[in-house]
Amino acid sequence: MIQKPRGTEDIFEQKAKEFFSLEMIIRNLVDLYNYNEIKTPIFEVTELFKRGVGTETDIVSKEMFSFLDRKNRELTLRPEGTAPTVRAVLENKLYINEKLPLKLFYFGNMFRYERPQAGRQRQFNQFGIEVFGPKTFEIDSEIICLAVSILKTIGLEQHHVHLNYLVSGAARKQYIIDLKAQLKSLTLCADCVSRLETNPLRVLDCKVDNHLFGNIVAMSDYLNEADQQHYQSLKTLLSNIGIKFVEDKLLVRGLDYYTGFVFEIKDSNNSTLLGGGRYDNLVKELGDVDLPAAGFAFGLERIILALESLNISLVEENYLDAYIIGLTPKAKHFANILLLMLRSSDLKVDFDFMDRSLKSAFKQSEKFNAKNIIIIGDNELKENVVVIKNQITNKEQKVKIENIVETLRKGF
Repeated sequence: MIQKPRGTEDIFEQKAKEFFSLEMIIRNLVDLYNYNEIKTPIFEVTELFKRGVGTETDIVSKEMFSFLDRKNRELTLRPEGTAPTVRAVLENKLYINEKLPLKLFYFGNMFRYERPQAGRQRQFNQFGIEVFGPKTFEIDSEIICLAVSILKTIGLEQHHVHLNYLVSGAARKQYIIDLKAQLKSLTLCADCVSRLETNPLRVLDCKVDNHLFGNIVAMSDYLNEADQQHYQSLKTLLSNIGIKFVEDKLLVRGLDYYTGFVFEIKDSNNSTLLGGGRYDNLVKELGDVDLPAAGFAFGLERIILALESLNISLVEENYLDAYIIGLTPKAKHFANILLLMLRSSDLKVDFDFMDRSLKSAFKQSEKFNAKNIIIIGDNELKENVVVIKNQITNKEQKVKIENIVETLRKGF
């Protein structure tokens, strides 16, 4: 038997409904914030991610699914959503002033070749938002507000926001010099020793050596006056609107394009639910257009896992308005006509297509949580009626065919 590839998942029945419900809740919220959807290809030219995400990141150096097409062009299944969105904004000239601020959201499959574990598969579903145009602490605050609103709306109340501000320009070079000097005095894991030379900021994200970094130099001490003012204004605004946060000097995120503020939201177990921040140089890097931007993203699987751990379901109770049982060939033929009539009246109904015994058909109706069972035989057809059994009240009555819709809606 052929099985699914390692690191992938078949999503069906109740879990598929959870994913759908989560997506609908998010769609309603982003609509309130006036975001518009964007859909990008599931694969892009590999160069987009090398330039956009960074060649020294784990995503590009270790985790991408890349391949050559029949014309020897190097393509990659998208590992994240920001770089493709930036490419689309540039290619379609969505950056004209009349469209700004450009507020976009996306849902899509992403692919990373990493060790599969709970909430982290090689193919996963991601939601993200991107805002292009303003470089203001007000839009930064709105981005965090939206992230918090999503989590609160779905019931993940116990979370905390971690916040940091990445240093840039000449001060960044000095910070890295001082950081490397301090890190070299520590006994680091093999991965961190390698990163120390290629991407020292990523050392701070290490889960193995994290306990060694309590006294590490803080980026906030290196910020210029404008960045200090932006960061302080953001923190003040978040406090004024009631969003609590923790300043986390070790928070750097795993992608090279971040500049300015970065944030993560973690659950009560300190597991990251989502993350994002500002990436003011990425658009210019990819298309020579000076356009500040910021956003966040999260994997839907990780959110579903967090909800499951708290026994939270987003799915409303599933039921049928009626389950139809046909006792004879003529009755079964008529049942198909009745199905169309009831569904055209916005009633949720189904039929015993498996030709079960009456007893087994009743048991099947219970699995579907049917409110009513409609029984049709040759005698009912002659009388132009059906028998409806109300599963809630246990009452049963004959109903003329023209009155079925009204009876199902009113109950008895």
